Amino acid sequence: MKPIRSIARLLASTAAAGMMMLAIPGMAKPAAAADLQKVRFVYDWVTADFELIPEAVAQAQGFYKDAGLDVSVSFPPDNSTTVRMLASGQGDIGYDPVTDEIFAAAQGIPVVSIAFFSQSNNCGLIARPGEPIDLSTLKGKKIGIFTDSWTKAMLPYSLKKGGVTDADVQEIIATDDDIPLLLTKKIDYATNCSNYAVAEILPTVKQMPTMALGPAAGWPDIPVWNFTTTKSFGAAHPDAVKAFLAATQKGMVWASTHQAQAVAELIKLYPSAGAVDYNAVGWKITVPLLKGPDGYMTQSDTQWEQIAQALANTKQIPKVLPASSYYTNDYLK
Repeated sequence: MKPIRSIARLLASTAAAGMMMLAIPGMAKPAAAADLQKVRFVYDWVTADFELIPEAVAQAQGFYKDAGLDVSVSFPPDNSTTVRMLASGQGDIGYDPVTDEIFAAAQGIPVVSIAFFSQSNNCGLIARPGEPIDLSTLKGKKIGIFTDSWTKAMLPYSLKKGGVTDADVQEIIATDDDIPLLLTKKIDYATNCSNYAVAEILPTVKQMPTMALGPAAGWPDIPVWNFTTTKSFGAAHPDAVKAFLAATQKGMVWASTHQAQAVAELIKLYPSAGAVDYNAVGWKITVPLLKGPDGYMTQSDTQWEQIAQALANTKQIPKVLPASSYYTNDYLK
């Protein structure tokens, strides 16, 4: 399982898009590998999993190559390093929880969100199958938590809705995964996201967990993950960033209608992704999260203001900056 964590990665450069074809009398010839713009994508977790499927499909189906890109994927050493890897020049485009972008802006790190991955908040409180979640009875409950920025920003909303404080519940820190703690009854609720929780629980116990997600848990309905790049890379290679997002979105759409093949492509390219059942279930739950009312990847001022306000409310950042400090839709045009 992959809890919400702190991370970032990926993107590329410009000239390759225009170099895709070489002019030969009477015919066109695809660009050689040497003509492709190299783009280093940094994932948000130490190993691959089903949220990497759009990139894996774009690699396997040749969508990146068709866009003039040679995209490589790297994995950070922990769940708090992706943004730093981008800022230090170890990657070009990244993938992170949206809260990482807020912290980067607050610290003056020149990283900007270029697209959303998901379009709603599918995280919240998870209970064992058949066991109800009642926020009015949170007092005395054991809740599995992570020490990442996302959990710190979101859990207080559940406590407030339940009319309790930190002192009224037992917060059990999970260093890697709180779902095993839930299934072995060491905690009453896990804080997690539906795609990861269901991917673990359904193949194991053959039943769906009980879930209170987003607004049902008291959490703001905001996207969870986004794509980022440094401002300098985006300014120097705008066409490559646009090409990366377009090809990745093409991978999303293709993988949404070819789910079994998409999972196979992921595991073939990245065996560390793990079991077929885990990734198949996780991707099936992820697909409906990808497209919002305005389509794929789009971002708005309101969404980013809500994300920043969630962190300001929990005193993790001193103030909410203008939305333009956090994101741009320029590379989606």
